[in-house]
Amino acid sequence: MANELANLNDTQLMQNLQTLGTEFAKSGILGVSTPSQGLIVALTCYTEHISPIEFARTYHIVGGRLTMRADAMQAQFLRHGGRIRWLVSTNEVCEAIFTHSEYAPNGVTLKLTIEEMVDSGVAVDSRGQLKQTWKTFPRQMLRARIVSEGCRMLMPGIVAGVYTPEEAGDFSSVPTRTLDLSNTVHETPVQALPEPDVTQNQSEKLNQDLEGTLLDHEETVNLYLKHIKWLINDNQTWRNLSSGQKKKIEARLDSFIAKAKSYVSSLEEEQNVLNTPKEFENLSEAKEEQ
Repeated sequence: MANELANLNDTQLMQNLQTLGTEFAKSGILGVSTPSQGLIVALTCYTEHISPIEFARTYHIVGGRLTMRADAMQAQFLRHGGRIRWLVSTNEVCEAIFTHSEYAPNGVTLKLTIEEMVDSGVAVDSRGQLKQTWKTFPRQMLRARIVSEGCRMLMPGIVAGVYTPEEAGDFSSVPTRTLDLSNTVHETPVQALPEPDVTQNQSEKLNQDLEGTLLDHEETVNLYLKHIKWLINDNQTWRNLSSGQKKKIEARLDSFIAKAKSYVSSLEEEQNVLNTPKEFENLSEAKEEQ
């Protein structure tokens, strides 16, 4: 894609990238739902010479901002000669030693606890309650923070000011890589997504209103939406819903989140039943032999 676009002038290039971004939004691929988000994907692929598939493996768009996946940061760090030795990784504490032959030959130890995240206000919402993502994935959230801090400390060129999706979800205003498209982009509505009685401005406002609440329940909500067939493929999120569907969620927001949590809880219970401890299996076999 980059080779073909390299021969175009600036105007043609922007028009082609705009068209590609709009098609990304229409299809719902890569989790984008607006032409501006699709343009960010197209521009990133072009400037970094990567395919959309590689983009999906490296980046994630959260609240209109470009973020880098923690595992992608870690992979880049290891690819450039870094090493990470995990000392502890639990729901309460995460500790690791980051080393690099040139930048940190003696190693740098980083440690983070769930208590620190709560005390600093990062892991709690406006009501002082633990955020859903920190309740559901505390170990993963702590690891993502450690990876981001370690890579940013030893090899800042890897992240270049981009934060992880986990960090973007915890800060109301994260200084991530952003694009000012006001002077170059004249956005056209994506016809496949908005409902007839909802304007593009209303649709964007609806996205913003839901973002603050649903972001704390991202994984839970998306799992439930796939269960009720409102999402049809793994690349889609609640942002790909039609405006009519989003309005229904907004009208019964608390009830919707409660149903989503209940569904995910039932999945976890079912998984616990399937994962019967070995000692109980052995006990059952012993009884059968008797």
